[in-house]
Amino acid sequence: MKAGSIKEVIKERWNRTVQRYDNLPGHGFFSEEEKEAWKNLLSRVIGNEKLNVLDVGCGTGVISLPLSEMGHTVTGIDISENMLRNAKEKANSHNLIINFRIGDAENLPFEDESLDMVINRNLVWTLPDPERAIFEWGRVLKPEGKVIIIDGNWGNRMGSHGQIWRYLISMPLILITERRNPWRRIYGRNVEHSLPMRQKKRPEADIEILKNHGFRVEVMDVRIPKTPRPQTFLEYLKYGHRSDRRSFMLKGIKEWKMNRRKPIITFQEALL
Repeated sequence: MKAGSIKEVIKERWNRTVQRYDNLPGHGFFSEEEKEAWKNLLSRVIGNEKLNVLDVGCGTGVISLPLSEMGHTVTGIDISENMLRNAKEKANSHNLIINFRIGDAENLPFEDESLDMVINRNLVWTLPDPERAIFEWGRVLKPEGKVIIIDGNWGNRMGSHGQIWRYLISMPLILITERRNPWRRIYGRNVEHSLPMRQKKRPEADIEILKNHGFRVEVMDVRIPKTPRPQTFLEYLKYGHRSDRRSFMLKGIKEWKMNRRKPIITFQEALL
């Protein structure tokens, strides 16, 4: 599939999902304690300096809002209009000033060396062209600026116990109680087969791309805050098999002298 078609499928998927996005495990924050845990984690990773931050693929502002509460100047971009509408409503309700706007992670509408940090959560796996995206993130960063990638090795199969739980207990219960098809892939088989990071071992693939574009890379030895255990037994049966053990955080630091060449052949171009 061409990158443009893939992005339309992705945009439509999140436009439809926005109303329940924050209530899905691993997406929104389920308590003030969980949000504070994320703020403490971000403080340890970022430091105390107030930064000009871009949240790429910001969704409903799950990361943008706590960063703004911490005193950073935050811009959030996403390709989903409905996600951004939700994010703006949440920011207004918390009296936070955040610039939310439509934007493409692979073609950023920002000047060279204009930002201190680019951050994203659960985004890179869903990019049609992660090489081009990381080039763009480096382009807009000032020297010594940071890229923070928070994601997971979602392409790996879970253990046997997790698979038994998922297929015999979790998925049938989701089908019955939520009236949706849990066997259906998030974007569909054709799209997901066209997503490079869905097929690769991570974070090794992310590290390689960052280094190829001149970043100094640190694998952050941190514990990603987990969503609290579901409050009802039914919710635990549906989602309790999920684990954050596959999650990771990377910090890429832009070197003063970087390889600023765009990829000559992108992944999507190689497929054509």
